[in-house]
Formats: sequence, C-alpha cells, structure tokens
Amino acid sequence: MKWKHWFREIRRRLGDPKKYVKTDEVSGQLQFEILKQEGCLPASRVLEVGCGCLHAGVPLMQYLEPGHFVGIEPNRWLLDKAMRAPPVARLVAEKRPRFLHRFDFDASSLGVTFDYVLSHSVLSHAAHHQLEQFLANTAKVLAPTGKICASLRLAEGNAFGSTGSADKKDSLDKEWVYPGISWFTKTTVESTADRVGLRATYRPDYTEFYTRTRPKEIHDWFVFTRR
Repeated sequence: MKWKHWFREIRRRLGDPKKYVKTDEVSGQLQFEILKQEGCLPASRVLEVGCGCLHAGVPLMQYLEPGHFVGIEPNRWLLDKAMRAPPVARLVAEKRPRFLHRFDFDASSLGVTFDYVLSHSVLSHAAHHQLEQFLANTAKVLAPTGKICASLRLAEGNAFGSTGSADKKDSLDKEWVYPGISWFTKTTVESTADRVGLRATYRPDYTEFYTRTRPKEIHDWFVFTRR
C-alpha cells in the first residue's frame, strides 16, 4: 500500500517525535480501520484529536475527499517534523487538511460538523476534568448521527493485558499525565458522557482487534453518540 512507502520517509526524518508519541504507522492504520468499521466513507468529515505525527492522518487523508480531514495537535513541532517529509507535504497540498494547535480539544471555531472524531491515547494521559472537556467540546462539532471513537484506560482493567489502576478507581489526576497513565472507571466514562448529552458504548472488541497486531497497546475503546 502506498502509505507504507511514505512512512519510510517519515521514519527517516522523525527521530525524537516518533519516540515522543510512541506509536507508528501500524498503529495509525489500525485506528483508520476502526473508523472504517464504524462506517467511515471517503465523503465523511473526520476530526482527529491528538493527530501527532500523522500516523493515522496519512491513511485518513489518502482515503478522504479533499478538505475532509482536520487535526488538533497542541504540539506543533510534531506536525512540523512530519510535514518535512516530501510525500506528506505533497499529500497535505493535495488534500487540504486543516490543523488547530489547541489544548482544549475544541474545533468549533472552524464552523464545521464532523461525522467522526478519532482520538487514540489522549484521554489515557488526561487530567480527570479533561474527560468532560473532551466530550463536551467534541460533542459541539459532532454531526447529528456522528460518532466519537476514543481510547482511554479503564481503572477496572481488561482481558487483553491491562491490570487497571491499583485500587480500580479513578486516578483523579489534576494535571496532564505523560508518559504516565490516567485511569477512569467505566461508570465515570458513562456518567460523564451522559452529562454532555452523549451515550457511551464500550467496545472491547476493538481492543481485541488492536492487540492482535499491537499486543502492548491495550487501551480501552469507546464509541460515543448523541443521546
């Protein structure tokens, strides 16, 4: 596939950013496949929160129609490094994505609604209050039948290698935790979603799908939709 050849060039140039995000093109392709399993089509509009080095962004941009991909990434240097690779620069010129450098997960300034919001390994490092901030702000730009596909770490653990938090309770972190892990109980996720008008659906099958190829990426996946 074309994206594999493009990532050879990204790998050659990335260095520190690749170590920082701790994912790779295989992880990005799996995220892309999850969106397709949820029904994402080339005509869909996709917002990726935490687009980083564009590991998921490259296959998404190749798949989507021009102008249909938006990324939020507060660490501007990660995007700058990725776009130094000529194939990525050409893809960006062709597909005309937009990027926001924000810490609050809010893309409402663009005046666009999205069919899908993707966020992998962002909430797994978030402060406790940021779960509601994430859900509230992404809900603001979600199309009526849109879906938010997000991974986090459940305090209860899972059957795929995660032992969860020591006490199986919310970690209640007051600040961003990186490279450490923040934990949320399933009840907290569901009640927080409910407060902002969303329904949370736990998807352990996506963790199973992910860990078949990436056995150490044992995040818990949820799909959020409007109530």
